[in-house]
Amino acid sequence: MARELRECIEINGKLSFQDYMGTCLYHPTLGYYARPHATTVSKNGDFMTSVSVGPMFGKLLAGRIEKFWKANRAPDHLTIFEVGAHNGSLAKDIYSNLGEKIKKATHYCIIEPLAEQRAHLEKILPPPFSVLSEPPENAVALGVVVANEVFDALPVPLYLFSKGSWHEATVIWDKEFTWDTQPTRFTLPGEYPEGYVTEGNPDLEGFLEPLSKCLERGLMTFVDYGLDKASLYHPSRTAGTVRCYSKHSMKAHPLDSPGEQDITADVNFSAVEETAFQQGLQVAPVMSQSRFLTHCAKEWLTSTSPPDAAELRQFQTLIHPSQFGNRFYVLELLKGKVERAFP
Repeated sequence: MARELRECIEINGKLSFQDYMGTCLYHPTLGYYARPHATTVSKNGDFMTSVSVGPMFGKLLAGRIEKFWKANRAPDHLTIFEVGAHNGSLAKDIYSNLGEKIKKATHYCIIEPLAEQRAHLEKILPPPFSVLSEPPENAVALGVVVANEVFDALPVPLYLFSKGSWHEATVIWDKEFTWDTQPTRFTLPGEYPEGYVTEGNPDLEGFLEPLSKCLERGLMTFVDYGLDKASLYHPSRTAGTVRCYSKHSMKAHPLDSPGEQDITADVNFSAVEETAFQQGLQVAPVMSQSRFLTHCAKEWLTSTSPPDAAELRQFQTLIHPSQFGNRFYVLELLKGKVERAFP
């Protein structure tokens, strides 16, 4: 990966950080997410997600999807689209926890643009799962989009405030990968200290629009960590939120070990909401994962039979403020005339 990047810089000159991050994560064969057999998301990998806690996360999302389906007249055909499926664990957890009636109606479609990862998922996921390189052009009548920790992995530009003006961060090669800058039109209102670093938005329109177009009516559920615009761009947040993870340790420098560590940034939920609104989607209030999953778990928690002890431990981890509960947030978007059916 480092050799590929050096050659690219030698031919084309400096790389924007956004292009550097995109190459490191999504190079077709050498990118961090292009290695289907590498252990990245697990207790033994580089970082954990809610899926790593156990199947309870998928069970609760399955209940959420089923409630939405029933509230919208339980049609004979429902398509679930998952983006960022990794090793397929969440897909299997969601589908296995659907009721028998909705299972018969469901086609579970994973959208995976990376060819090697797509081929791997095709081998390990039998029907009713299918794997596509991009959202289909023909819209389904009723569908659900699920994306767990995807927005945070979209490549972002990086900006520096220095000597009274903004500059875009770039990457050059000088015996090692190092920083440079180039002019930018990016600006923020207010006063910022010398050396202030922050990130801009990824291509939110390019990400959301194809997903929206594949639904005539539907629900999109995004789970991620992030902030609103005011918090993200507060003058006291001088170093931004871009960071790297490797073997459960947070690494400070994104120019180290290209392609071998995760690079991520907090989601600007305000920007996602604005983009969704511009595309004609209905935007539900962002809420903490703790609150969202507690609503989803209401029937399970209040059922006459006591909850399974292992599932209860997983649930507690998913909603605990010091673990996943208050670090992650859920944003739901609606397309067309549908009942949200929440809580």
